This record gives sequence, C-alpha cells and structure tokens, in this order.
Amino acid sequence: MKTRSDRSLPMTKPRRLKGHNDAVTCCVASRATPGTIFSSGEDGCVCYFDLRCKDAVFTMEVGKVPVSSICFKAGNEDVIYASLGTEIKGFDVHMASSWKPLESYNYNKEEINQIAFSAKSSFLAAADDSGDVKIIDTRQQCLYKTLRAAHTSICSSVQFLPWKPWEVITGGLDSKLVMWDFSRGRPYKVVDFGMPDMDNCESSSNANQCFNPAFVHALAVLEADMLDGVAKICGVGRGDGVVDVIDIEYELAVAKSRSSSQLKKGSQPRSRDSTVQGANAATLDPNQGKRLHLDYAVGGHTAAVSCVAFSLFGERGKFIISGGNDAFVKVWDWSKYSDNRGSGCSSDLLPLSIDVRKKVNWLCTTTADSENLVVCDTSKVMKVYNILRLGFFQKRSGRRGSGIRGFFLFSEMMESGAPPCSTCGEPVGFEENGEAFVACHDCNFPICRSCFDYELKEGGKCCLRCGAPYVHRSVPNVQKETSSGGLTMAAHLSDSQDPAGHSRNISTLSAAETESNAESGNPIWKNRVESWREKKNKKKKKAASKDDKVAQIPAEQQMEEKQSQEAGEPLSAIVPIPRDKLTPYRIVIIMRLIILGLFFHYRVTNPVDSAYGLWLTSIICEIWFAISWVLDQFPKWSPINRETYVDRLSLRYEKEGEVCELAAVDFFVSTVDPLKEPPLVTANTVLSILAVDYPVEKVSCYVSDDGSAILTFEALAETAEFARKWVPFCKKFSIEPRAPEFYFSQKIDYLKDKVQPSFVKERRAMKRDYEEYKVRINALVAKAQKTPDEGWTMQDGTPWPGNNPRDHPGMIQVFLGHSGAHDIEGNELPRLVYVSREKRPGYQHHKKAGAMNALVRVSAILTNAPYILNLDCDHYLNNSKAIREAMCFMMDPQVGRDVCYVQFPQRFDGIDRSDRYANRNIVFFDVNMKGLDGIQGPVYVGTGCVFNRQAHYGYGPPSLPSLPKASSSCSWCCCCSCCRHSKKASKDQSEVYRDAKREELDAAIFNLREIDSYDEYERSLLISQTSFEKTFGFSSVFIESTLMENGGVPESANPSTLIKEAIHVISCGYEEKTEWGKEIGWIYGSITEDILTGFKMHCRGWRSLYCMPVRPAFKGSAPINLSDRLHQVLRWALGSVEIFLSRHCPLWYGFGGGRLKWLQRLAYINTIVYPFTSLPLVAYCSLPAICLLTGKFIIPTLSNIASVWFLGLFMSIILTSVLELRWSGVGIEDLWRNEQFWVIGGVSAHLFAVFQGFLKMLAGLDTNFTVTSKASDDGEFGELYIFKWTTLLIPPTTLLVVNMVGVVAGFSDALNSGYESWGPLFGKVFFAFWVILHLYPFLKGLMGRQNRTPTIVILWSVLLASVFSLIWVKIDPFLSNVDSSTVAQSCISIDC
Repeated sequence: MKTRSDRSLPMTKPRRLKGHNDAVTCCVASRATPGTIFSSGEDGCVCYFDLRCKDAVFTMEVGKVPVSSICFKAGNEDVIYASLGTEIKGFDVHMASSWKPLESYNYNKEEINQIAFSAKSSFLAAADDSGDVKIIDTRQQCLYKTLRAAHTSICSSVQFLPWKPWEVITGGLDSKLVMWDFSRGRPYKVVDFGMPDMDNCESSSNANQCFNPAFVHALAVLEADMLDGVAKICGVGRGDGVVDVIDIEYELAVAKSRSSSQLKKGSQPRSRDSTVQGANAATLDPNQGKRLHLDYAVGGHTAAVSCVAFSLFGERGKFIISGGNDAFVKVWDWSKYSDNRGSGCSSDLLPLSIDVRKKVNWLCTTTADSENLVVCDTSKVMKVYNILRLGFFQKRSGRRGSGIRGFFLFSEMMESGAPPCSTCGEPVGFEENGEAFVACHDCNFPICRSCFDYELKEGGKCCLRCGAPYVHRSVPNVQKETSSGGLTMAAHLSDSQDPAGHSRNISTLSAAETESNAESGNPIWKNRVESWREKKNKKKKKAASKDDKVAQIPAEQQMEEKQSQEAGEPLSAIVPIPRDKLTPYRIVIIMRLIILGLFFHYRVTNPVDSAYGLWLTSIICEIWFAISWVLDQFPKWSPINRETYVDRLSLRYEKEGEVCELAAVDFFVSTVDPLKEPPLVTANTVLSILAVDYPVEKVSCYVSDDGSAILTFEALAETAEFARKWVPFCKKFSIEPRAPEFYFSQKIDYLKDKVQPSFVKERRAMKRDYEEYKVRINALVAKAQKTPDEGWTMQDGTPWPGNNPRDHPGMIQVFLGHSGAHDIEGNELPRLVYVSREKRPGYQHHKKAGAMNALVRVSAILTNAPYILNLDCDHYLNNSKAIREAMCFMMDPQVGRDVCYVQFPQRFDGIDRSDRYANRNIVFFDVNMKGLDGIQGPVYVGTGCVFNRQAHYGYGPPSLPSLPKASSSCSWCCCCSCCRHSKKASKDQSEVYRDAKREELDAAIFNLREIDSYDEYERSLLISQTSFEKTFGFSSVFIESTLMENGGVPESANPSTLIKEAIHVISCGYEEKTEWGKEIGWIYGSITEDILTGFKMHCRGWRSLYCMPVRPAFKGSAPINLSDRLHQVLRWALGSVEIFLSRHCPLWYGFGGGRLKWLQRLAYINTIVYPFTSLPLVAYCSLPAICLLTGKFIIPTLSNIASVWFLGLFMSIILTSVLELRWSGVGIEDLWRNEQFWVIGGVSAHLFAVFQGFLKMLAGLDTNFTVTSKASDDGEFGELYIFKWTTLLIPPTTLLVVNMVGVVAGFSDALNSGYESWGPLFGKVFFAFWVILHLYPFLKGLMGRQNRTPTIVILWSVLLASVFSLIWVKIDPFLSNVDSSTVAQSCISIDC
C-alpha cells in the first residue's frame, strides 16, 4: 500500500477567485449555465462568479451576519436562497443590485447550518443548532412542517431525496442519520454512527487517525439523473474522518417492512438502527444493508470530513468528492466498488487526493461543459481545480479514460517538469531553449501554445489570471474579422492546429473575449444576456421535440411517471368564488350598512309624538334586527368552495403491491330509544357503514345504545348476519346508496351503468333476503312493545343486564371484525361493536355528549383509529366514497395538519317538495357554512363530521408553541447541547406549559410532537409529571393510546384484557375528577353539545373544513310535521341559551388565547344570541295589529329624503339576497322558506327557549325533551299532516288572529272615515300582510289535511285575542292624553 506522501499530490497553483472579505463558507455551481458559481462568506455577502472572468462579476451584501449556506431554487436557478443566522432570504440574481429579497423566512429558533431545496416540489428545508429541521412551503410562503425529536443535538446537514417527493434525510452532531417522511413529520429510519463495534475497534485504530466522535457533518445525495440503473445512495461525511456510502432505497425498504409488520399488530414503528464500523478496508456488512465504509485504511481523511459531493463532471455521480479538516480533498471512485465488490485495490477507490493546505469548508463541481472542482477553505478566496488540468481523465474526441489512468498520467506530467495547461490539461510544452512555455511573464499562468494561439485569434489580449497584456515574440498572424465583428467558421477550421488532437479546438467560446470586453468598457452582463437567450432557445427546441421524445418512451413507463406526479400533487384545492359574483355582493353589503346608518339617523331624529310608545318599541326592535343582520352577514364575507381529488389519494396511499397507508376511521352511531328511533333505521345506517368503499381493516363501527335496550342488541345481531350478504353485493356491483332500504326504494333505473349479466338475478335475491330481514326486525319490534314483568332474558336464559335503563352495568359485544364472522365469500368484514355504558343512580350521565365520550374511550382501547366519524342513527352513508373525500383533507400534508374536523352538509329524505318548514336548511348549509369555511371553518352540527382524534383530547394543533423536555430527562443525555441549554431545561415544566397554552385556554396537555420519540422511561416519567390520570382518568392503556398521534393499539396492551379495560373506561364513575366534558371530548353544559365542542376546538387554534361532494355524503330523516319541527328548533335554541349563560359564552370566552378569528367569533355569537331575537320579533309582529286598531302608525309622514332612505333600504335588502343567491346557487324558494320559518320559529320555539333557559339556569328547573319521531306513515308525506298539540302553537296563532282582526278593523275604519284615511291605511295593511305571509306555512300546518283546526287551538286563540282587544280599548296606552275640557265639550254636544 502506498503511503500518504505517495498518494497526495501537491498542486502548483490553482485558479483563485476573489470577491469575499472573509472566509468563504459555501458555494454552488449552476447546471443550467456551465461555469457559473455562487458563493457565500462570513462577510455576509453572496458573490457571483463566471469562470470566463477573473474575479466576482458582482457581490451582493445580503446581511450583517455570516451566510452559512446557499442553494438554488429547483427549476429556476435565477433565484437563490441564503441562510443568515436564523433567517432565510430568497433573491433574484437579475435584481442583485437592489439587494432586496423576494422572500424571507424566519421560522428557525437557532442558527441555521444548511438549507436545501427539493427537486420535486416547492419545499425548502433548513437545519439548525436546535436539532430541528423546518420544512418551508415556498409556494404558499409558510411553514409546512417542523421535524423534531429525532436529533438530540445540532442538526448540521439536510438533503431532499430527489426520487422521493416526501422524504428527506438529516445528519447531526448526535452521530445520527435520520430518514424522514416529512409529510407526516415522522422518521422512517434512524442510523446511529455513535455505536461502534467494540470487537473491531482495536484493529481499526491507527497512529495517524484522530479519534473524533462520528458526528454527521455533511450529506450528499445521488440525484435521479446520475448513473441510471445503479443504487440510489447518499454520501455521509463523519467527524471521525470516515465517508460512508449508504444505499437509501435499501434502508427505507427495511424500515418500511418493519413498519408494516408492526402496523399489522396495531402499533407504531419506532425503529432505530446503528451502523457497525470496524474494517480497515472498505467493507460491506450484509447484516447492516448496502454500506460502503471509506476510512483512513484506504487513504481516507485523518480528521473530520466537513463536506461531501457527487461529481457533475465526466459520468455524473461516478465520483464522491470529500473535503476535510486535514486540508485534503479526496476523490473516491465508488462505482469501482459497485462493479467489483471490494476486490479492487485501494487505488481503485481513491484515484486522486489533493492537498489544499487549509481546512475545507465546502466544495462543489461544475458540469461536463467546464469540468472544474471548486473548493472553499478558511481563506478569502475560492480555489478552482480544472479536472482536465489535473489529468484526472483525458478528453479527446469525446472519449474519457479511466480515473486510475489519469492519476498516473498526472504523476508523469509532474515528474517531467512541464505543468499542465489550465485550459486543456495537456503539458504546456517547451520553448526552443528547453524552458517551459510561458504566455504571461507577470504571473506565469500555465497555458499551452495551442490554447494561447487560439485566445489571440479570438481577440484575447490579456492574461486570464492577472489581466496583464500578453507580450510574446512569436505571435501568429490573426485572421481578419468579418463585417459582423466575429470570426467565420472557415477561419476557425483553417487556422486551428491539430483540430483532432487538441482539446482546445472543441470549444467555440473564448474565455479571453469576455475579459477583454470587460476591460475595454463593454458590460459583462452582455455575455450573460446572450447566454440566457441561448438557454431560452434551447428550451424552445426541447419543447418542440418533447412529443417525439415522449413517443419513444414506452406507454407503461409514461403511465407510471404520470401516476407518480399525480401522487405528489395536493389532494384538495380551494375554488374561490368568481370576483364578478363576490365583488358586487360585498359592495352591496357595504352600501346596505351605510343606508342602515342613514335610516336609523332619520328614525331616531323623527319621533312620532302621537304614538311615542309604538315608535320607541319599533326603534328598539329595528336596532336589534340590524345587529342580528351584521352578526349573520359579515361571517359570509369570504365564502369559498373546495374540491377533492380522490384518485390522487389512492395513488399516494394505496400503491399496488404495498401495504395500504390510508388512515383508519372509527364510526360512532348513537341511539337511545328503539321505539322512537326504529331499529330498522339504525340498521340501515350501520349497513351503509359496513359497506363503505374503504379498506375493511381500516373501518370499525361502534353503536352506542344509551337506552340499554335488548331490542337494539338483537337487531344489531341480525344486522351483523345480514351484512355478510349485503356488503359483498354492494362492493361487487358498486351500488349507491348502500343502505338497503333507500337503495331498493329508489325510483330510478337501477340497471343504468350495470353490465354484469348476473346483476339482475343477484339483485332480486338480495331484495328478497332484505325483505325477510325486515320481517325479522319487525317481529323483534312487535315483541318489544310489551315488557315482561320479570324483565327480558337472553337466549341462554340469563336476565338481560340492561332491564333497568337507569341502573345497569356496562356492556360491550364485538359482532364482526378480524376474529369475527366473514362474509359469504370468505372476506373479512369491518369491526362492529355494541356499546352500552354503565349507568347508576346519583351519577350525571350527560345524555348524548356522555355517550359519545364513552365511545371515544372504548374505541381508543380496541382500535384507536386516528380519525372519528360520528353519525346520528338516522343518517346513513349516501356516498360510499365519503370517507375518502374527508381523507383528501385530513391526510393531505399541506392541509390536514391543523384541521380538527371535516364537516359535511346535512341532506334529508322524505321531505315534501315545497319544504314547507325549511327542514333542509339549504340557506344555512349552502351559504353560511361556505362563508365560515373561508374564515376558520364551519361549526360542528352534531352529525356527518370526521374528527381528528387528537383534537378531542385537548391537544392543540402543530402550530402551538413547543414544549421542551423536562430537565430531569437531560440527566442521561450525553450531548453537549443539553448542557448548553441547561438554563432552559431547569425551568419548571408547569411554567413552560402555562406559557405555551396562554391564559383562558385550558388545553389538556401539550402537543404530541415533543414526546413521540421518547423511550419508555422518559414517557412514564413525563406521564407522572403531567398527571395524565387527572386529565384522562385511571387507565394506563387509554393514556398510552392518547400519545399515539397516528393511532394503533399500544404495544403494552394485552389483547386478552382489552375488553375488560374497555368496560372499565365506560363505568359511570370513570369521569369523576377528570377533564372529560370540561376540556376534552364532547363538552358538557349544553344540550347542543355540538356547537360547544366545535367552539372549544376553534378556540385552541384548530381550523375546520367544509366538504360538499357532488353526491351528498350523508342523508337523514327530519321531522316534517309542524309540532315535531318546532320541538326540534326549541331544543337547538335552548342549547344556545345555555351556552350564552355559561362560562363558554363567545362574548367573553377565549380572548386570552387570540386564536379565534374575529369573524369566526361573530358567527359563534350569532349562534347563541339568535333565540333572543324572538322578544323584539314578537313585539314587531304585534305592531301592525296595534296600529290598525288604534289608527296610529310608527312612522311619521314621509318627506322626500325619508322616502329615498326607505326605498334604498328595501332595494339593498333585495339586492343582497339576489347576489347571495347568485354566488351560492341557492334557489329563491329556499331563501323564502328560510325567511318564513325564521319568523315562525322566532315567535314560538325561540321565545319559549329564552324563558326555559333562564328558568333552568336561575331556578334549576330542567326541561326534558322527547326524541322526535323518525318514522313516517304509509302514505307519501303522511307525517306532514299529523297534528300534535303543543303550547308552542299558541303565540304564532294569536299573532295571526290579531293581525287578521286588525286588517278587518282597519278597512272598516277607512270606509267610515272617508278617502283621506286610505293613504295611511295602505302602509299599515302592508305591514300586517308582511306578518301574515311569513306565518302562512304555520297557518297551513294548523289546518291539516282536512282543513280542520283543532278546537283547543281555536279556543285559546280567540280567548287571547278577545282579551287583548278588550284590554286595549280600555287602557289605550299609546294614545296621547286628551284635554279634559275637550272631553267635557264632547259630552255637552252629545247631550244636545
């Protein structure tokens, strides 16, 4: 083996590029423009070099602190990014003179060590001293993800994997190489170089070796276009002088195989690996994967390796160049080892070693057009070594010799005494006197005679190094220039000497021409502009020939490339409302606001003295209506639409031949009383879930029976048996919807798009099976109508545990799943679980919210899917791909990180065509919810919602402040970084947490990111420190599941005891003295727990999304008769009043956090104050009758200006509605029905809700609500005409009667008073008819099908109307006092 002195070659004098005033820290070479180099330095400057010029073309001062790293933007090398301290700036090199950054990012907390740009996307990575890596989306100009918890010390380097759009590798001073999937923020693989094999330590030692820790200082990745067909590798420069070459694909394949095997068990992968070191020569350890170990034994570095890079010259990627603190640059031919597994000698691996005299900071190589090696050391200049000059390989007629041959050729040249030419690499030759040829006598710049003659012919007159003019006695005659100012091609060919043998003749550019032009006054930018034009022309030529190239690629390969591109694209997109629709809408809103101000100015300044009480009442009512309009209108300021790409979701997460990576989903279905919520309705919902178009192993359905009814249990058992036939039928023929009752009742052509010959036969058989199934369910219902005196018994004779619905133990039964029954074709079915939580007297059970929280805990124990979808028992899946629609948001790395839930609109079956009582709520779901989606997201409406499970646990979104490890956890950390941050670590953990969560926001615990990579001891210590038991309850299995951000059953869980643990977490006393219902889970305190739960999540900083697929995702049934509809609205309004009177009122809750946007707060305020509108609404609807009966009016005689304000107000109201219909697509009939029922509900259900809410909060009188009936009569819309007596009908009936009486009285008075009274009458009558038209659907509901009103309603209405009229005539409160003399005079005249 050769010694070090034999192997290293001292260089003569490399070319030096000057431009910096301090040490050069980094350099990058352009690939689009050969010979272009950018460098950064500790002087805070970025320099641009053109190798055709002597020094820097320009210097750009980007900051006052050292620039640690620079990189180009992928696909656009005119944009360069530079890191300065903790900041990253992006510059356009065309605008370098302005020094103004195009972009600026300041997300890193500590000094940045390296930045890198992804070749496949718009992501920028920055590694800093804290060990974190920030992934920045430059397209959206925001922080995309923070990679943390893998490195325990400084993260020194980062690189994207060009062939993997979502993966990145990092190295740090903790001796770890980490491979990440940055879309999830989780590491795939951790390679620890700090754990050497002690058996080989002694043999690997050497006297000249510096035993530094194996820190990872530098990384280099083999790009996709380098050495096609070889392994996809990366080079690792380590602190112990070793260069490791690692097969990335192999490592990731091993990591993913382990991950998939663990995921099958329901656990999360936490793989950590270590590299086995310890071979004197390059060794490949088959047990550790494909790794090449280049250390001192094969001529490697004797000190830390500071940088590594793959070669761009020659065969791209064939060589690895490393630079170290030993002042040497090593060129490794790793492909020699790849071709001959270690059988070659060491010189095959290390063909060249360069002594650069100073420690190397960075290096890079230029492309094959220039073939240079650029080295940045601790000096102020960059050194450029020409590969041809080094003789590393010869360049003759397009052929390249081997690297080892070039090594010996260079040795021979050095021994001969003739230095190589700095341009072509051949010996410069000798003069006639035997001395070496010298072109410049000032600096002795080495250039051969052929290159020198060529420079003179091209017009070069000055030395390329020092700029001194050439002086030589043997100057050949120069060809005259043509009229165009340049040499002709004939001149090149005729005057060239040895065109086939000299490499200089291959080039058609003159390096001296640029230099001479620069010195004679011509701008250097001229050449750059010409090169950019040539670059654009090349791009046009490439675009023109693109079709020909694509035609040459096989069709299968084109399809694979297209699919890989689609898989990396976003899974969803925002579709903004067109400006021509939204801009006029906003203008009209502002105009209406201005007109309202002018209108109120007129109304307040012009009182009606003759009816002051009426006028004042109307003013108060109108001001309240204006405030309500503002609260409702402005959250609709920025409506948006969204679209999803389900096909891309499958391409990304359902790759053929690989484990499905779609996230698991737990479905929650809640029911209480099977006699009021028919079991057949619940069964159809369950069947639609089991047949959903989603991997069966990812779906689990939990049915909560809060009434502990044996009817529900037995119906679910029958449903599980029928599902064995129904599910394969649905998936085989792709039918929609997958709820059998609604599928078979469709009045459409069911043969449309069906091509299988067996479909008709199987459909008939399935319909017959379903009818038999319905008969069995109906028999169970009929049997359950009368409960036996001794209670229900099960088939085995034991009493049913839930005979007493208020006092029974918890019950769980798993019907289907991995270990349950399979379908008739032998395939696995989704898991189906029956749950009935324990109930005992004396415990608060919190109705539906408590049942949902019990399902959260049970599902976390048994399956722990990362996402939850909750449905009411009467809401079935109408779109089998609805879950995939939601996953397009939740699993999109660019969208789903801060999303707490995805809300779907509610759609209903069985509603009359005219939608008399606005059951569809089209205006709310298609207008208001779209507006909220443009702010912070839609409100949670109680059903049809996909949740991120972590949001229910009180965790904040990833954007919350990070929580560092406790100080005790640093005691076993050996890294110097722990000592460096000891002051921060010593801070009490509770104080850190209080600082992070902000006041008034009692988040349960901190984000999962900080504890995800802890070992078992650290996790158990942290659990005890933060008192998880006080938050989540006393269940170690459940607490462990809450820490698993991506779901899965905890590894510590014993499968045999999971059911027992699940029973424990649904016990009635489990929630005592915990945060359940207060800060985590569904929130207690209101019967509308949905609004309260969503509000808490938004206050923590989460956002929600609104998903409206073309085919409605879910459909349900609604109470369509008047009485049930009013009771439903009463329940919603009462819940809003309860929230208004609680500590969670949006008027004051959550201001300390500052995470709830103001328009979002306005929307929540509107959801809790709308019931109070009933008070002014009842008064305002009474005013027309009062005015008609008294002859007075609330408005004085109108002037011209007043008429303008009234007309403008009416026009703005109409225009607002028209433009709202225009951008939303809602029909005018839906808008009118919504307006009508706003009045109907306001004067009935909302009014009662206000009084009942205050009675409940002040007097403690609770109101129990019966569940509205979900079944319909045999006739079509038969339930529409069902009448049920309720006190809610009295106020609107009374208003109808009073206003109709007032209209009659008004016309009677006008007939008696003459034509002068007809003018004022029209205004009053119009006002009265406005009330009657709004209450018209209510009037139709009173009449029923036979146009017969119940006697009780007529008696109450007539009684109240009569009493009111008599009292009014007697008191007459709103008339002005009449003078007594006038009364006496009237009496005298009457007597006469």
